Amino acid sequence: MELHAGYEEAMLPVQRQLNIKKEAEHQEVLKKKSEMHVIIEGVIAGLLSQQEEVHRDGIMKTEASEYLLAVGEARTQWLNQQLVALRKESELSEQRTAQMINNTHAIGAVAEDTKQKAMKAVQAADVIKNEILGLEAEMADYRQKTTSSHTNAAAAAESVLQTERDLNLHEDERRKLHNKIEELKGNIRVFCRIRGNAGDREIADFGIASNRSINIRGKERTALSDEKKVSEGYSFKYDHVFGMDSTQEEIFTEVAPLVQSCLDGFKVCIFAYGQTGSGKTFTMEGQNNNKGVIPRAVNMIFDKVSRLTNERGFTCSLSCSFLEIYNDQVKDLLGKRTGGVAETLRLMMGSNDEVKVEGLTEYEVDNQATVGELLATAQSNRACAATKMNDVSSRSHSIFMLRVKVHNPVTNTTCNGLLNLIDLAGSEKVNSSEVQGQRFKEAVAINSSLTHLGDVIHSLGTAGHVPFRNCTLTRLLKNSLGGSSKCLMMVNISPMKDHVEESIKSLRFAQRVNSTKVGVAKRSME
Repeated sequence: MELHAGYEEAMLPVQRQLNIKKEAEHQEVLKKKSEMHVIIEGVIAGLLSQQEEVHRDGIMKTEASEYLLAVGEARTQWLNQQLVALRKESELSEQRTAQMINNTHAIGAVAEDTKQKAMKAVQAADVIKNEILGLEAEMADYRQKTTSSHTNAAAAAESVLQTERDLNLHEDERRKLHNKIEELKGNIRVFCRIRGNAGDREIADFGIASNRSINIRGKERTALSDEKKVSEGYSFKYDHVFGMDSTQEEIFTEVAPLVQSCLDGFKVCIFAYGQTGSGKTFTMEGQNNNKGVIPRAVNMIFDKVSRLTNERGFTCSLSCSFLEIYNDQVKDLLGKRTGGVAETLRLMMGSNDEVKVEGLTEYEVDNQATVGELLATAQSNRACAATKMNDVSSRSHSIFMLRVKVHNPVTNTTCNGLLNLIDLAGSEKVNSSEVQGQRFKEAVAINSSLTHLGDVIHSLGTAGHVPFRNCTLTRLLKNSLGGSSKCLMMVNISPMKDHVEESIKSLRFAQRVNSTKVGVAKRSME
């Protein structure tokens, strides 16, 4: 409404000026017409007066009369021209007046249209004003809610930070409790796994009781007294027994607590033992998408490290290496090879009486994919050959070593863990495998190193001398088999009746290990 009133007030002077101008021009035209009429009438009156004088006097000469008539006609003609000009000017004035009237009407129409538009604009402005007032009210409410949300968020963030600090402060307590549970289970544990696939071969007579013991009957023999065939029964107890239908996931579920101990700063040694063809490599490495202990352990460690880094602010670093012991010699499975043959490396004593491999390739790793590529490279470089017992028999002990360093920023402590995952070469009777030449030499070195490994583990439970230096395998594992470490043996046996004697031999070896008691494991802390 204010806009409309202002418009009308602005138009009033314009209208007055137009009316005044129109009236002035009209008065001017009337004045000129009046003046011309007066002049013409005066002239005509003068002429008439002169003519009357001529007639009265009667003395005017013809030349004078003609002259006066010519003058009169000339003046009359001039006056008529002036009258025509005045009429034309009068018509033009009237046309201008009509045009001004039309313009005034047009201005009035435009003014009316502008007035209507102004009224609509005022109405729209009122609507916008109301909308602005509504938005301002909503913004005020939003600011109030935002302020409240920021306050709540700040409180929640502080609560999260405090929870993280509490978790980090209690991390040592969690590790102690976890380690206590593992100590109760024993720092040297033995699992037994029966290979699942026997093909069309006859299955040995064995049974599993409560997942902790296995009963097996030996090879049938003919009794001398009545010539009947008899077989002797044997019973063995372990920490866990897995049947033929066990899965890789079930195996790793029992192994995972030891992998956690590595993250907590302990040295951990997990190795698969058994005759050739009993499924050791499948247990440790797996096949295709059916992953074994080694890739599952790597995935678990990286998952744990990722959570510690991203959620708790820990600093973690990992490095790995992979070697084999072939004919009692150390070979780097990830190093350079000359003519397809790896260089023989030498063992040496490092700081803190720790055995190290001189020149061994060690990779810093930060993801599972990189480790997977390294494992594939190592598998392709490992020594394998066919024997009567196994078409693809591992002819060396392979050892995958993963070093883990975890720093807690709250307690300012660092845990240094070492995970040794070992696939031992298969034990075998030379006369059963029918190996000769180089394969015979390999078999002798394998059996000898496995015997020394059994002697070392048995000696750990006594107060006497531990013969770590008897072979390269036990020298290398000295730091991972002693009282400061945790150890798991996975004894693998074949389900086939033809292999029952080798299976019993492996079970006896495992029982000997299971009876060993060692001291309390120690963490490596900085």
